[in-house]
Amino acid sequence: MILLSFPAPPPTIYYVSLSGNDQNDGTSVATAWKTLKKVKATHFQPGDQVLFEGGSTFKGSIWLRSQSWGTASEPIVIGSYGQKRARISSGTSYGFYAHNLGGIEVRDLEFVGSGRLTNTGSGVVFHVDQPNLHLQHIILDNVRAHGYLVAGINIGSSNGTSGYQHVRITNCVASGNGEAGIKSFAQELAAHHQWYISNCQAFDNAGRPDITDTHTGNGIVLAGIDGALIEHCEAYYNGWLNANPGGGPVGIWGWNCNQLVIQHCESHHNRSGTMKDGGGFDLDGGCTNSILQYNYSHDNEGPGYLLAQYQNAPPLHDVTIRYNISENDGRRHGHGAIQLWSSGANGGIQRANIYNNTVFLSPPADGSQPKAVEITSDGVHDIVLHNNLLQTSGGLPLVHNVASRGVLLQGNAYWSDGHPLLFQWDKQEYTSLEAWRNSTSQETLDFQPTGLVLEPGLINPGAGGTVSPLHSGRPLATLTAYHVKPDSKLRSTGLDLATQFGIDAGTQDFFGSPVPARGTKGTIGAYEAIGGC
Repeated sequence: MILLSFPAPPPTIYYVSLSGNDQNDGTSVATAWKTLKKVKATHFQPGDQVLFEGGSTFKGSIWLRSQSWGTASEPIVIGSYGQKRARISSGTSYGFYAHNLGGIEVRDLEFVGSGRLTNTGSGVVFHVDQPNLHLQHIILDNVRAHGYLVAGINIGSSNGTSGYQHVRITNCVASGNGEAGIKSFAQELAAHHQWYISNCQAFDNAGRPDITDTHTGNGIVLAGIDGALIEHCEAYYNGWLNANPGGGPVGIWGWNCNQLVIQHCESHHNRSGTMKDGGGFDLDGGCTNSILQYNYSHDNEGPGYLLAQYQNAPPLHDVTIRYNISENDGRRHGHGAIQLWSSGANGGIQRANIYNNTVFLSPPADGSQPKAVEITSDGVHDIVLHNNLLQTSGGLPLVHNVASRGVLLQGNAYWSDGHPLLFQWDKQEYTSLEAWRNSTSQETLDFQPTGLVLEPGLINPGAGGTVSPLHSGRPLATLTAYHVKPDSKLRSTGLDLATQFGIDAGTQDFFGSPVPARGTKGTIGAYEAIGGC
């Protein structure tokens, strides 16, 4: 018997237009298809493209059939043609659905659901549920998704270690949804690998008052990923209808992730319908070897920067919060600008370095009492805060800690405008750095005193959040508030983290200035002021 092999057919570009006809071959604008039903009924090959007429609205949903496989080198592309995005108006159903498929790109499309109160799903959905299936190359670019019950973009795995590798979500907007703007989920801790999310916005994702056993109303939330980077994203006005009394939403965060980095992002005016959370950024239960850096959090109801270990969570260890700014976070329920909470599960929160952050905190309008730093439980180990600038007004506490052990502060600067300092430590209150130090041995190093009490000389503290740097199109590095004045005593007074503690502080501060060379004392706070004003 002679077996004959035939080359695969070349990729085809298919067009869909409101003036088309489903009886056409769809291979040119002149012979375009007309409806999403035709797209749903077609099996696509690697390299094929399906392009919708820009500026037009197509009713229904896009569902790629199980035989429509793409590859990393020849992906199936779903997008628009012309100068505008096409709109997929999916009513009460999903907008785009790919089940157990990889090698897919979705570009330049808008997905519109009927609204979070009437829709039943998510906007863009990738879901894998076959065992031992590791799918590669999922690209979402310049996509908008709004009006969905669950999430604007929802990518997840529900079968063991099966998951997605090399996922990129860029230049996307997810708004007006119920549970989240952008989310991932997985059964196993490292089901997904190597994700990148950049230049995305997630806002007005309200939360769901009908769900009381888990958090809803998140901006961007990732889970189950080994190796993820979120950068240059913005999350705001999310979460006000969260109804879970045990926990709430956060603007940008992750849980059950390894090597998650969130940087150069802004998260603000996020809320919660309960007393829990509603904050800016979070590394939550199961996060390991992960970093929050160069972010700007402001005007959130909950914490600006949170480390939290929930009940029965996998280990949370070796995490870093550095060179961030928190401005007027903790607007309700007395949260901390930097806050830690641990159930103690699997060792609690272990080995956290928190350094060179700037916190500015003024009294909220509701009369609650937020704190610059708050540790709300035991179950924390090897938590170290170095070179942070903590500034409050109105008599708000600088530090509130109920942990009996495991927390060490060294080399931080403290200031409270017009009021005595307030340190709340193990059920005692102290109104001076000396009294707190003498009673607790905090702010000492090799039996010598550390820490400073001084007017820090910040430029325009409290003014940064009046104009959102990302939302107005300005990069975070152009935020002029929170530089320090040339005569500030914060300059060259920080601990030498590399020499004294072996800490690799990276290459830059919040504003992009270089960090001090090894053997050199830097500036306390998020601005190193090297070569700056």
